[in-house]
Amino acid sequence: MIMSLNRLFRGVGLFPVSLGLLLLTTPVKAAGDWNQYSVCVTQLQRFNVSGDDAATACSDALIPKELSECVSMIGNTTPIDGNDSLKACFQVRRPIDLGNCVADIYNALPSLAAADPETDTEAINLLTLLNSCRTSLRPGFYSECVIAATKEVDDMNPIKAMDICLSAQDFPRSLFPAYNE
Repeated sequence: MIMSLNRLFRGVGLFPVSLGLLLLTTPVKAAGDWNQYSVCVTQLQRFNVSGDDAATACSDALIPKELSECVSMIGNTTPIDGNDSLKACFQVRRPIDLGNCVADIYNALPSLAAADPETDTEAINLLTLLNSCRTSLRPGFYSECVIAATKEVDDMNPIKAMDICLSAQDFPRSLFPAYNE
């Protein structure tokens, strides 16, 4: 009796292991045939990017899902045109950082969205924001600089803060005159 119980427990003990190994070797098919290129094209088209432009951009991108995520972050946060966002996101090494930079500055500085129908100030400010984040080597630090300069310095407008933070050097000559290259 003890021998048959022993065999039974051994057999039951092997069953979950073998079933687990079988399940691990079974291929899993994602619903809807997901791949990063189709996700990229679909996301870009949501922001008024034509199908041809979306397909070309996604096929040329190093990581298509990051490209479309960048455009999505900018498009969900700001009224910047999807084609302008796509162009900027495509030109940087780290598109997610660009998207975060634009979204952070836009959310923190509502004065950027001040619209003047005669001069189209809002569109100019938003394209300046997009371009300055794209030009920055470190968009995360750049957005912090712009936000802090605008909020902490009296009479500092966001456009001036963007220029100051973009032209910042590691060792500014006025603060470190003895520093020689």
